[in-house]
Amino acid sequence: MKITKKIAALILSFVLIFVISACKKMDEDYGKNPDADKDSAASELSYPEIKSSDTVMSNYFDISLFDEENYSSSYLGKKFKFKATYSGSEIDLPTTYSNLFKDGWTISEESEYKEDSSLLAGKTAEVKLINGFNNAINAVFYNSSKYSRKLSKCDVVKFIIPENCLDVKNSEYGYFWINGVVNSSAINNIVEYWGIPSHFYAVNDEHYYLDYFFTRDSKRNGMTVHVNPADDSVISIEFSSYK
Repeated sequence: MKITKKIAALILSFVLIFVISACKKMDEDYGKNPDADKDSAASELSYPEIKSSDTVMSNYFDISLFDEENYSSSYLGKKFKFKATYSGSEIDLPTTYSNLFKDGWTISEESEYKEDSSLLAGKTAEVKLINGFNNAINAVFYNSSKYSRKLSKCDVVKFIIPENCLDVKNSEYGYFWINGVVNSSAINNIVEYWGIPSHFYAVNDEHYYLDYFFTRDSKRNGMTVHVNPADDSVISIEFSSYK
């Protein structure tokens, strides 16, 4: 009888243990870092971070949009229409020497290149051009073919105005208008007309340049303006389109 009671008590104990275990919720956090959920939630949040240490251009645009190499995801875009006039001429790119010649531009006599100079395949040449107003502009010729060609048969893919005639006395370079930006433009004017640049770089305290790329596809098609933040003025300007 005593044995029967002991067996019954033992069975009852097992039943109670099983019931209690079944009703208790399993501790899913056992062995888990209590701060893990906090870290996971924080990682889902994105905080703007200023990667650039530059303190000059931050006065003109939001540098938190730029990475540590001062590149942003801002582009002029395919809908952007490039318009430029220089020394009385409308300028388009790419163009040909024959088009420039018709508009009154010829290769400067002091240039090392002539119309019949040979340009190797895949090479470029920067050539100074002069017009009837004795204004100069630097044109970059590009031989996109697989064979050498005469300079006059190569496309002009880039124009450079290396100095601002407002700052340089007796400058041979003249007045420009490029999508609203002119010789007398301040840095705020440039950002107003062209927007946030795709890239900016500090040469020194008195020389920065702002790159405006047309699209993400190519960093050689676009506009570059060199500025002096100390004087808030344009130093020089260039624009290119290889297409």
